[in-house]
Amino acid sequence: MKGIKKAFRNCSGAFDQVLEKVGGQEDADRLLSYYTKQEVLFLDAKLGITFRMIQLAIVAFIIGYMFIYKQGYMKVESAKGATVTHVSGDAFAVSSGQAGERYFSADELTQPGLENGNIFVATRQTVHKQMRGYCEDPDMPCMTDADCTPLGEGVCTEKGLCKEHSWCNVEDEPEIYEMESDKVQIWARSFIQFVQLAPEKLFTTEWDHPGPKPETTFTVRQLLLMCEPIPVNYEEVAELGAVFEVQFKWDCKVGADQCKPAITTRRLDTTFDPDNIGYAFQITETIDGDNRLQNDVRGLRFFFRTSGTGKKVSVSATITVASMSATLLSFAIVIADLLLTKVFALRLKYIARKFENTPDFSEYMQQREERLVGATQESDIDKAEREVEMKEKEWLVKFQEDDR
Repeated sequence: MKGIKKAFRNCSGAFDQVLEKVGGQEDADRLLSYYTKQEVLFLDAKLGITFRMIQLAIVAFIIGYMFIYKQGYMKVESAKGATVTHVSGDAFAVSSGQAGERYFSADELTQPGLENGNIFVATRQTVHKQMRGYCEDPDMPCMTDADCTPLGEGVCTEKGLCKEHSWCNVEDEPEIYEMESDKVQIWARSFIQFVQLAPEKLFTTEWDHPGPKPETTFTVRQLLLMCEPIPVNYEEVAELGAVFEVQFKWDCKVGADQCKPAITTRRLDTTFDPDNIGYAFQITETIDGDNRLQNDVRGLRFFFRTSGTGKKVSVSATITVASMSATLLSFAIVIADLLLTKVFALRLKYIARKFENTPDFSEYMQQREERLVGATQESDIDKAEREVEMKEKEWLVKFQEDDR
């Protein structure tokens, strides 16, 4: 044991010498001090009330926000569903350009079917009668002949358009039809399933009976007025067209028998491309080998989306949230300590009683060892002196006996 103490003392001394060589002016024991917790009872009602109020605030936050508002006692699953749409309605329009009139059925208003569940509703259609020929192409502006077709047959005209082999408009003015499509009805059916929480259950908008219902049947105008944050009027978008997203958002407790989605609409074309708003495409109808009709169509495109979250009461989720939230209670001690050492008027007295510095135990033990060694050396000298005295007494006694 003495050997271990001696080795530890030598290591401590060596470490002190290393610190001095490096430039440290502070003792190693003080520099590498260990802080331990010590409970001090402060008999101060003001401080105690402050601490309890902080605890109550944290408990209120845990219960009110984590459990009630965030529903931390529930297990949550996010999922995506499907949407099926049906369209009914028609329109009759008179051309505002070349004389003409046309009836548009539901399948003509919504052609082409671009994607399952998504709908396009035409609001304006321009019809050009064309034939193969050599003419100016209004879609090919130019400055020189080199800007025209790479075949070298095109020339740049005075109007700044390429004259080349192309489909040429037969009539000077096209037929322009503006359809009143705002009354076209859309019936949407939404489905969603939470496979982790309730794999056997399917939530649908037809939970009570199949068929169109007021909650899931809308006219085009109604969908536009449901836009957030600003409703859109049909007349605002009929000329250029627009793109919208219709969201069916489910928030279901999977243990319930029924659940209804929230339906929202937002406009997309102004968000993704503010400088080029609207929606348009072209469709051609072939008459014969050299004649055709080109339809420039503008309208409203609706993307239908289904998404949602399923919730179920879970013991494991409750325990997890409770254990994580309980750690927040430790902040009450931290905040109270900061207040009593930094803010309160009696902070200096609190600090004097909160912190206590012990003596330097390493130096104390070293001094004690030195005292023990010194005491051992003195006892050895005394013993040696007593032995000498005993020998002298024995010699005197023997000397006296010899004289007799």
